[in-house]
Amino acid sequence: MFSVIKQQNQLTPEAVDELKEMSGALFIEKDKLIINREKLLGTGVCSNVYRGFLYGPAPLIKLTSLIETQDFQDCDVAVKIALHFGDDEVDQLFREIEAMKILQYNINVISMLGWRMLNGKPALVFELTEQDLLRYAKMFMSMDIKEISFKTILSILWQISKGMEFIASKNIVHRDLAARNILLTNDFQAKISDFGLAIINSSGMKESQVPKKLPVRWLSIEAIVEKLFSEKSDVWAFGVLIFEVFSLGQDPYAGIPTGGILRFLRNGERMIRPRLATQEIYELMCRCWEENMETRPKFEELVPKLHALLEDEAGCSKYYDELKLLPENEERGNFLNDNNSVMIEVLDKGL
Repeated sequence: MFSVIKQQNQLTPEAVDELKEMSGALFIEKDKLIINREKLLGTGVCSNVYRGFLYGPAPLIKLTSLIETQDFQDCDVAVKIALHFGDDEVDQLFREIEAMKILQYNINVISMLGWRMLNGKPALVFELTEQDLLRYAKMFMSMDIKEISFKTILSILWQISKGMEFIASKNIVHRDLAARNILLTNDFQAKISDFGLAIINSSGMKESQVPKKLPVRWLSIEAIVEKLFSEKSDVWAFGVLIFEVFSLGQDPYAGIPTGGILRFLRNGERMIRPRLATQEIYELMCRCWEENMETRPKFEELVPKLHALLEDEAGCSKYYDELKLLPENEERGNFLNDNNSVMIEVLDKGL
């Protein structure tokens, strides 16, 4: 890979050396990875994802030495292969590998097990999941509202907030937080994925070289106007993600052209409450969409808020509150009562 990059003059020699040193710990030998090209799991603007199998231990096991990563050996995997290998792909490869090496392992962040080159193109190997959150939300359209598990939805949102709290603690700004980039396991563990647009070691900074394409409909006002990205711009995107889920996968700002979004927001307008969202959930969304970034909550504030909503939905909070009010001689008897395609648009064009 490094000779290809040098030939294309895509990075400075120093940057190539940095990438080589940084990614060496996650390199997978050729005979350790099998890819099933007939099992296409997903396709995106820059890459395809295939099902594969990894023989032996994943490099991530050696990198972390954590018990939680020990299952990542002799296992089915997802293999993300770039469709091209131009400037954008090199940049995204650099960002994603660097972010994954910093994050290493968190239960609510997708685990990158390693990487290798295939036919001159980079292939990133990840733990295998079941589906993405956008597809899951759209599935609700064919269901009766009584069949929808709001407890599961709130659990997923709570997990995402925990994962984003961890990411923010590592001074990483994701910049592409959206339902399509949240992956779900069979037992509905939420995994934040796709760090190709991430800013590393940045907390509230303007990036000098903004990528050509960014997800405008998920961007905060300061990100659109000033190219300013921080944890607070990720919080704005989290609010849009919540809207996606409770609107059954509807595109944000449906019916509004990209060029009109900034004017819409600057006029104090916001997306209306989705039919499935309670007023409390909608108020949480609107807090994420405050124009003044300083008044938006941090993820560390959203985690306990969503946990409280989850407990309320499960009935746990009500149970414990009532239990405290019971007379001592009644407590004993009462224990028995039952109680994946979106347009990525040019940031500057038409705004």
